[in-house]
Amino acid sequence: MYNKKLLLIKHFQDHVKEAFINERTPFYFISTICMFFSILLSYMSAIYNKENFSDFFPTKGQYYGMEIHDNTILDKTCWYFSQITHHTITLLFFYFFLAFINRKSENYFKMVAPLALTISILYFILLFPRQQLSLHQLPFYNFFSHFMIIFLVFGEIIYVNNYTFEETTHCFIFILTCLCSIFINYTLRGVWSYNLIKLDSFSGWKLVSKTVILMYMLSFGLFALKNRSSVFSSMNLSLKHSYFFSGMIGIILFNSVSTK
Repeated sequence: MYNKKLLLIKHFQDHVKEAFINERTPFYFISTICMFFSILLSYMSAIYNKENFSDFFPTKGQYYGMEIHDNTILDKTCWYFSQITHHTITLLFFYFFLAFINRKSENYFKMVAPLALTISILYFILLFPRQQLSLHQLPFYNFFSHFMIIFLVFGEIIYVNNYTFEETTHCFIFILTCLCSIFINYTLRGVWSYNLIKLDSFSGWKLVSKTVILMYMLSFGLFALKNRSSVFSSMNLSLKHSYFFSGMIGIILFNSVSTK
């Protein structure tokens, strides 16, 4: 009886080790914990923040020709998820959490990874210079969401088994979710995200189209990283069955139009 219990315990331990714990588990665990606290701290900062931004106004007043006062949880939550950074880090958190419990989806990673790299680049190009801060002066959640996720993405892409040329366009699905959250935020609060992504103007859509081009370049870069030896043969095979590049050429031509 005693030996039988020992055998059952050993079988259970072996099963748990095989089904749950592997060499990537520590990486997924640390990534999940760090992103969880980054999301928690950034959300709490939004709830308790009293400082006005270009698209966030906890201090009541007249802004953009109307009275705005972001004093409710709904207003602050709408603003929070309309920020592409917070939107992306939440999406990336779910990937690493699912990977930690052995339910990861590589297709999901291929969708969100180019977006994560894109928001990091755009942040350091468009927003970071405005803050007049050094990198080490950024809050933890800001530093992690824009800088450390770069290392998480490249730390994971090495272990992705396959990345086909057709999958380089899958990242666009999360551009749509970002645009939906931005439009919902504008509908409820009357303010465009960052006061830059104005979906009712040419300049706003021009910024979106540039973001799409940058995101695809990064997605293609990840594809090339995984297929260094056969990148051109994969492209040639895929181009025979795809009209994607005609759409990309249209976006590039759209950006070449000068604003009056």
